[in-house]
Amino acid sequence: MSTRTSTTRRIVTPPGALSRAAAATVARAPRYRLDVHSPSRRCSVLRAKGDLDMTARAEFAATLCDLAHSGDHVVVDLSEVTFMYSEVASTLADAGHTRPGLFRIVAPTRQVRMLLDILAPGLDVTDRAENDTAGHAA
Repeated sequence: MSTRTSTTRRIVTPPGALSRAAAATVARAPRYRLDVHSPSRRCSVLRAKGDLDMTARAEFAATLCDLAHSGDHVVVDLSEVTFMYSEVASTLADAGHTRPGLFRIVAPTRQVRMLLDILAPGLDVTDRAENDTAGHAA
């Protein structure tokens, strides 16, 4: 299975040191990471980290789509997500409806859990990462 990842970039510069074009590039640098692991033959774990904002939506949706078509059980670990754009939450809801019983969301942060409760109330969400899923994602 292929692994999709986005690297997190942290650039520290003194104020006023960047040109306008360079400042725009820094502002667009991804602040998220998506890692896919397969701890067993029939299970894939997608671990998301950082801000899943509108710039992350397309890659997140493509990764979920790839996993949905793999036939595996999919565990989405949201324990390190600091922000979630509503369209990303809708993508999770759609995946849950497309493959009922095969998608499970684990360990969302409080803010993410509140968003999922509002936008996707029927989604299978477990508040704490369990040893059989989160341990394999590390």
